[in-house]
Amino acid sequence: MKILPNYMVVRQLALGDVLLATPIIRQLFHDHRGQCHIDVLTMKPEIFLNNPYVRRVYTPQDYSQAKGPYARVINLDLAYENLPHMHVVDAYAMASHGSAEKIKDKRLELFPTETDRRNVKTIQEEKIGGSYAVIHMRKDTWPSRNLPDATWKQILDILLECTDFKIVQVGSTHEIAFDYHPRLLNMLGSFNIHELREIIAGAKCYVGVDSGTLHVAACTDTPVIAMFSSAHHRLREPLERPPQARFIPIQPQVDCYGCQEHYPPPITGVICHRGDPYSPPCKDAFDVENIRQSLIDLGLAKPVLQ
Repeated sequence: MKILPNYMVVRQLALGDVLLATPIIRQLFHDHRGQCHIDVLTMKPEIFLNNPYVRRVYTPQDYSQAKGPYARVINLDLAYENLPHMHVVDAYAMASHGSAEKIKDKRLELFPTETDRRNVKTIQEEKIGGSYAVIHMRKDTWPSRNLPDATWKQILDILLECTDFKIVQVGSTHEIAFDYHPRLLNMLGSFNIHELREIIAGAKCYVGVDSGTLHVAACTDTPVIAMFSSAHHRLREPLERPPQARFIPIQPQVDCYGCQEHYPPPITGVICHRGDPYSPPCKDAFDVENIRQSLIDLGLAKPVLQ
């Protein structure tokens, strides 16, 4: 009986960073024409539910049960942090395959179940009822990615003014949502990651910042409007989606945009050295009218008459 080689791929955190490892795992599987076993060590095991390329997912708590020995352990922790000038997937490819060109398909993947799809369809029909956009108003530990509440409200005002869509607000329960208009739907904490993919897949567009939810949106064909700050958009943009899956990056009006790649590696966090380290100027330097123009460019809003 042929003994298949075992591989362990390690990427523990964070949600987006783990999701960005999915093209590496798929390529490793295809490198062996499926004749291998791939295990994953992560603190975000939900990302790999139903993944056909993964045999088993381990967390640090149950890693002692791992079914080695492994022909190779591919450790992606600190892979892009040590190569901050490269796109995350390309940096992972350097660690796994020694070359970014060896990853033939760099698109991210999630694998929703029929139950996930049915749950989302029910919400679309019973709670949304019509066309909608999805917005994620992040509030987390990386200061440059947390836009002021007032900025988010301006963005919502533009979405409400320019479209007749319902606005589905997603994210964790500690993040931002508004309720000042009947078309604003607060669905914080309502979805698992696969349901989140499906709700974004059914939207007219997705609006957010550089976050794990952005990379969930990258798994769909939904147009993405995303704001970036300390990380330049070319290092995080969704790769190899079809032409209709437009990606429109919006950058702050500062001359230090994308500063992250210029810090000494490994880059595990950025504390701005211009002004208050925990309130970097880039988060306050977005021209929200770019959202309006992006909606026009996507054909979702009409040009403003002069």
